[in-house]
Amino acid sequence: MATILELLVLLGYGYLVLKCPLALTAVTAILAISIMQVVNGIFQSIGSILCEAAFPHVTLVLVICSLMALAVIYFSYRYVIKTFRIRQSISTHYIGLLLLPILFILLVIQHIFMTYGSTIIVNSDGRRIFPNINDWGMLLIQVSAYFCLFAVVFAYRKLEDNFELQTQNALLEQQVNTQTHYMQEVQMRYDQTRAFRHDLKSHFMVLGSLIERTENQKAVAYLNKLDVAKNTFSFPCQTGNMVVDLLLSDKLGLAQQKGIKVECNMTIPSESIIDDMDLCIVFSNAIDNAINACEFVEEKESYIIISAVQKGRFFMIEIENSCNEGHKKGTGTGLGLKNIRAVAEKYNGAVSVDHEVENFKLNVLLLI
Repeated sequence: MATILELLVLLGYGYLVLKCPLALTAVTAILAISIMQVVNGIFQSIGSILCEAAFPHVTLVLVICSLMALAVIYFSYRYVIKTFRIRQSISTHYIGLLLLPILFILLVIQHIFMTYGSTIIVNSDGRRIFPNINDWGMLLIQVSAYFCLFAVVFAYRKLEDNFELQTQNALLEQQVNTQTHYMQEVQMRYDQTRAFRHDLKSHFMVLGSLIERTENQKAVAYLNKLDVAKNTFSFPCQTGNMVVDLLLSDKLGLAQQKGIKVECNMTIPSESIIDDMDLCIVFSNAIDNAINACEFVEEKESYIIISAVQKGRFFMIEIENSCNEGHKKGTGTGLGLKNIRAVAEKYNGAVSVDHEVENFKLNVLLLI
């Protein structure tokens, strides 16, 4: 009954006060009580072994064992808090796997306590009369239960890390597919541009013939058609890199559709060693985050400014956007900024973030 009451108190505090999910609250409550009871059982067995040898100083031995049990419980809790990081996204999937073995260990310990109790009866010369058990065997069971608890926690942590890696890999694969699509479209536009330039001579001949015949209206109409065709091969932001131009055309076009003011002033050095895929990762993640932040700002105040400059062997990118103080940037997965940092580390660079009340700046430094 005491254990049930302890569980109910912890469940009520976690669920009602801390607002934790019920499954998560149940696991942490059972884990906390299991650790406490297993450690107490270990030092009860140790105290029982030492009682006969230390008789008549039994009280001192039991006090020392109790203090040592408190210390071990404290450091055990510290270890669990440090390593046992349940994320909201995974707890509902696998929390049952953790609940069952911990509950089983708690029930086994409860059965031992109910069978043998926590009272030791000795005669006048210190020999134990009750309970008649093998202390060393009981100590081995308690120690095994203690390590089983942490083995379960460790296994769950690995399962959680593996689930997170799978999620990140899925997102990365999606990004790679997106970047591959951009590169394929760049190749298509490049082929179209080559075909257009190849036909320029013929277009000039047609224009010349129309002008010679003084058919000026037809010449102007034909010239307008050529101008429209030319615009289909151009990009609103000219960086010197066709892949990035196409990416920015798509992303910034989306931002403008949402009423976000866009300014782009950058040139990517052609002699750099930066891979097109890495550039796409940096700009796509940064602009996606910027657009997401601007959606929480009034339309007339929302903006995105992209600039980049080469200084010596360094290529510096700065992306600034408006933001709302009430909007928490941590609401996403955080994977975008991780990917940007990974690219910066690949080129021995660095990433810095400056988050103020109404604007957000992301600076990326790459060694080229």
